[in-house]
Amino acid sequence: MKNKYWVLIIAALTVIGTFWTQTELGGKKYRTHQHKEYLSVEDTIPDVQEAINAEQISESQYNSEAVDIEKLKTHLPVVKIETSEEIPGVPYYEEGYSHRKYTTTSEGESELAATMQIIDNLDTYNTVNDKPAVSTSIRIRVRGNTSRWFDKKSYAVTTVDGDGTEQDRRIMGMEAAHDWVLHGPFLDKTLMRNYMAMNFSGELMDFAPDVRFCEVILNGAYQGVYVMMETISRGKGRVDIARPNLTKNVTGYIVEIDNATSLPVSALNNFTKYVSVLRKDSFFDLVYPGEEQITPAIKDYIEKDLSKFEKALYSYDYDTLAYGFNNYVDIEEFADYFIIAEVFLQHDTGNLSTYFYKDVNGKIKPCVWDFNNDLGNISTDNEDDFHIRQFVSVQAPWFWMMIKDENYINLIIDRYREFRQGILSNENILQYIQDVTEYQGEAVDRNYAVWGYSFNSENLDSRNKLHPDERNPESYEEAVGQMTDELIGRLEWLDENIEVLKQYCHESAVKKFNHNLLGLFCPEFTSAVVGTFQKVYAHIFSTRFEFLINSYTYSGIDRAVFGAVEHQDW
Repeated sequence: MKNKYWVLIIAALTVIGTFWTQTELGGKKYRTHQHKEYLSVEDTIPDVQEAINAEQISESQYNSEAVDIEKLKTHLPVVKIETSEEIPGVPYYEEGYSHRKYTTTSEGESELAATMQIIDNLDTYNTVNDKPAVSTSIRIRVRGNTSRWFDKKSYAVTTVDGDGTEQDRRIMGMEAAHDWVLHGPFLDKTLMRNYMAMNFSGELMDFAPDVRFCEVILNGAYQGVYVMMETISRGKGRVDIARPNLTKNVTGYIVEIDNATSLPVSALNNFTKYVSVLRKDSFFDLVYPGEEQITPAIKDYIEKDLSKFEKALYSYDYDTLAYGFNNYVDIEEFADYFIIAEVFLQHDTGNLSTYFYKDVNGKIKPCVWDFNNDLGNISTDNEDDFHIRQFVSVQAPWFWMMIKDENYINLIIDRYREFRQGILSNENILQYIQDVTEYQGEAVDRNYAVWGYSFNSENLDSRNKLHPDERNPESYEEAVGQMTDELIGRLEWLDENIEVLKQYCHESAVKKFNHNLLGLFCPEFTSAVVGTFQKVYAHIFSTRFEFLINSYTYSGIDRAVFGAVEHQDW
């Protein structure tokens, strides 16, 4: 009997230890859904009409006087920002310039020193004159890509101390950090796409940025509903990876697939960039370590480490146990990421706003970002209903090779079916949207008291609306209805077509990626299909050779034409 008790005690301690490890060491953690926390509090939403000046509402442009901030009473946190001049980062074109430029401060800086207060009462409503929970100096700039052109701007915010040094601050119950995003939903008339998709992702993946609704006041002018978001950055509660070790020249790292006509110093010369697998002007940008921490040796380590996976992925060994890409990536995280991208129609997946991170001796993991354009909210003139009837990730770099692995496809299908019985069920999604809509409450009315002109597409230039004009909703209610229909319609399409993914790993589709004849004269080799060429990596004794061969010469290897040869000690 004593042995039995010891077994039970050890089992209990194991469970406790596992839970602690998952909680403390970066595993899946409890996800705070702001609206669920609020709904548990018994209170009454104040009368919005106390703050809205109906006679000041403009039908053609933004007018901050439509909301009297002195009368504002809100259940959402209030963010007050004070600046001495216009916030930099607004895009513009100069005559003679083919590429866009961005405004700077009066001193030529890309960021502006400012102050920020956050009023976030836990037991009552928030007003502009309440004592702030956070009061801090900040650096601020306009952020985004296409969203920089929107009338309602989004901002990158860095919390600093008095001398400008980065200072971590705990904001709205989220983990303390110094870099934040104030996302201003404009094209997304529901105001909730990023909030909902990030929270769903956070339930499924090891890390997804935390999010909170808030109302923003800039220099005394009401700006409407925003979403305060964590960034994809290193830190406790975010991407908890190792700092650079300058003795061993190893580090954890975060990379982003970005797009630019000229490469920054942080751009990586990894394998897929070197052999032009990425689309034109795309590259892997190093997010962490930053410029102040990076050294040539550390950058070289990251490039080689990332390339090691990519060479396995784009090789004829891609699905093998010994040499396959599964040795380098967290396959479950990539499966969940794929599902999220397909469910929410994340068109940028694998091409833009795509982040990956890896710890020293760990595996590569993906991280979600930027759902503002998901679920059909992308500005396009394409009349084909592709957003419902196709997979969005299968042509993206990395993913178009990963889906050739049958195990990966089966994992995606199995997990999708599982999620459809729970978090991604119609019942759960419909209830979630209803709850968020109720939580937003009168804040929506205040937001559209100043931004309501945007429901009339004639008031907007081409960069501030969907195309064609009839796709633009004419009310908040219509916008929520469109998004809901799009999401449920997408899930129903996936229900019917998720098994179609097996076509990408079928023998007939992957035959040309397997078993190259070069194995007859070189027993240790891998290769990658690169445009019209075949990249081959051969291990001959202690030397590693790289060959570039025209693909049309495969009918007889003796007729192969070598375009380039490189070698290095293995």
